[in-house]
Amino acid sequence: MMANPKVFVDQVKSFQGENIDEWKLKDVEPILAYEGFTYENMAKKSQAASYLANWVINIVKFNKIYK
Repeated sequence: MMANPKVFVDQVKSFQGENIDEWKLKDVEPILAYEGFTYENMAKKSQAASYLANWVINIVKFNKIYK
């Protein structure tokens, strides 16, 4: 997925947060519930991982607000 960083960034930028399938939201629930899955904790491991974690957290919040 990240073999081509430009394509990956373009996919993230064009992601339609209002149109996330319910099964995907259910699949990500355990990850979001894990106390270690925060921007701060991920930043201790990798800056890129922290930004991606933050994006996931916020896109799910956006989806819930949108719906």
